[in-house]
Amino acid sequence: MNKVSKLILLPLSVLICNVYSSDITTFEEVLVKAKKEPILNEANIEIGHQKIDNEMSGDINDLVKGELGVSVVQKGRAGTSGFNIRGVDEDRVSILVDGIHQGETFENEIYKGYGYFNGSINEIELDSVKSVAIKKGSDSLFTGSGSLGGSVSFKTKDAEDIILPGNDYGFYNKTMFGSKNNELKNTIGLAFKKKYGDLLVLYTDVNGHEVETRDEGIDIYGKSRSRADPIDKKSFNLLVKSTLTPNNNNNVILTYEEFSTKKDIDEKSWELFGQSHRSIDSTGDRSRYSLEWEYLSNNIYLDRLSTKIYDQKIDQTDNSYVYSFKDEKLNQHYERSIKQDSFGIEQKATSKNYEVLSIPMINNFMIGYKRKELQNDNVDIDIIGGKPYVSENSIIEPVETDSFYIAGTHEMIVSESELISFGARYDFFQNDVTLSGKSISNHLYGTSLDAPEDTKFSGITLSAIYDNQLTANINVKYKINSGFRAPNANELYFSFGDKVAANRIEPNENLKQETGITNEIHFEYVEDDWQFSLNPYYTKYHNFIDLKSETIKVPNPWSDYPGQPEFNDQNYMQYQNVDEAYIYGLDMRFDMNLSTFLDIYDDLKYQAGISYSKGKGSDGDYLMGVNPLGIMNNVTYTTSNYRIGFYSNFIDKKDPKETVHNGKQSKYTSDSVLLMDLVINYMMTKNVKINAGVFNLLDKKYKTWDSVRSIPEFGSTNMVDSDGVGLNRFTAPGINYKVGLEINF
Repeated sequence: MNKVSKLILLPLSVLICNVYSSDITTFEEVLVKAKKEPILNEANIEIGHQKIDNEMSGDINDLVKGELGVSVVQKGRAGTSGFNIRGVDEDRVSILVDGIHQGETFENEIYKGYGYFNGSINEIELDSVKSVAIKKGSDSLFTGSGSLGGSVSFKTKDAEDIILPGNDYGFYNKTMFGSKNNELKNTIGLAFKKKYGDLLVLYTDVNGHEVETRDEGIDIYGKSRSRADPIDKKSFNLLVKSTLTPNNNNNVILTYEEFSTKKDIDEKSWELFGQSHRSIDSTGDRSRYSLEWEYLSNNIYLDRLSTKIYDQKIDQTDNSYVYSFKDEKLNQHYERSIKQDSFGIEQKATSKNYEVLSIPMINNFMIGYKRKELQNDNVDIDIIGGKPYVSENSIIEPVETDSFYIAGTHEMIVSESELISFGARYDFFQNDVTLSGKSISNHLYGTSLDAPEDTKFSGITLSAIYDNQLTANINVKYKINSGFRAPNANELYFSFGDKVAANRIEPNENLKQETGITNEIHFEYVEDDWQFSLNPYYTKYHNFIDLKSETIKVPNPWSDYPGQPEFNDQNYMQYQNVDEAYIYGLDMRFDMNLSTFLDIYDDLKYQAGISYSKGKGSDGDYLMGVNPLGIMNNVTYTTSNYRIGFYSNFIDKKDPKETVHNGKQSKYTSDSVLLMDLVINYMMTKNVKINAGVFNLLDKKYKTWDSVRSIPEFGSTNMVDSDGVGLNRFTAPGINYKVGLEINF
């Protein structure tokens, strides 16, 4: 039995002993089932499902539209690919659903420009979400590798979320239509609860199309196309969850979720030599199941103990079809598939509150193991002279990653107004590579390329916070956190081209893991009817991984022929560690209850906020994920049966000087814009609610920085013509609306 297995079995044996042993009880105690997160794991932003419903959030773009310092990564026809927090994005911002990490990105500059892969982070269905917790800054203490910029944790709904108070059964139906992509979403749910448990079944079905731009644009083929490519999108999500409570000390949570999406894309903007056109069938499937056992103890030392076992499978497949303009005959069919499977087990324990030298204290312990498998399988069919030529290959060898972590936190209340907490975590990763024999680089092994080898990484995370309630109104926190990200398989092992190719990516197994340290201060002043918060921060990254590109001279294999030069230019690329990078910034927020000041009986609230940040690497390149200044102003008015929300967001333009990457300034930049939205929720009865909203009220035409920075530098997909006409495809929708109906009884 290996060391990892022994370490996993140890906490499991402790759990079994505790569950079946007689509790040691020295005093009568009431068990409280509500979990309190350690202060080190408190989120900067918390979003509940009521807010999601009231603001008519249909996807993660809507979810964080008004949140300070958080945005969504855009990937053209591939949709979205995770979040952007404090200047870093995608795999540097961990995404978890019920504590389970979602898939990593799988893309690189070579294939990104040609659109054969959908390597984006998988989608999340918001109608199944109970709450979202967003943490900002480097902090891997609770989420492990990947939390350099922050983390976004989704928690799915429970039966209690659709069962009204006093009922044992619940029915829920939500229908919403949005005009920006002609999307119709319908969610239906059933739930019941009994003495010893409950059950929830929630199903969501979505039918939609491409996100329309403000201006209709020109309907032509090629890079000059200024209208969005036609998309027919369908998806469904099934969530089944049951909580079993056999007694007051044990909870067992069983969860199964299945998500599937299919996009039929007429990729009219695709252009390669101008003789053909392409369509894409893109599918994405995710299924997961988990078993979580929570033990609530009467033991004098242990408060709770939980164990979770899970299995998750993610499969993303793109089928591309190229047809000749001349006779509409099929010339090419490529199928590209990426599978990411993971299995994990983790255990958490929380101590009872105890005192040392009259100082109240509490401890938390965590331990876990995960196995992740990445595999790419491709089938390329080229039809020449009516005859198909089939090739089965992969662009990366299969990689199996075993990881293990152990962590602990300690909290103590040192005085009536002061709290100190600190924590530490150790992670270990081992990547095992299998030579499949079908890699596109297989013929280069031993000549111009070394065969890939196994790699190991480890990381230590430290975190601490000092919380001081200076007065009844003033609270100050100082927090220092560290985070890390182990290089992924794409960065370590992907290779393309030989030593004389026009484009070459060379793997780099000598990469070091990225690390980051965030220092931040949180100042908060609270009165009865208003409050103000100020949050300056500074994060320094070490060994930041970036794809570096340079033009080098390579021998021309055809130099012996007349008119051929001795050397050609090669675009040489490799993932490399940048010594240092940094980002600093400031978040400010002001909240006021206007009802008191205006002497209004109903609830009238005002919110304002500012988010500002700057970031740069030690090599002179700017952090491309840093968004420009954002200012939000929101007003909500709520009565007993309706709610009106007015939302205003100002986004400054991106300074072209801050778009330098690989020593070159970006060809495109974003616009400054003032956006206004209006949403009304009306409770017809206690069981029926009507929702309606108008978005981009001023019908502004604009492009976000997250959208235009996704445009590749070369290739055939998502490209823009030299005159910039095709840039209109990357503009956001103009004025649009949503209508919806919710039924709950």
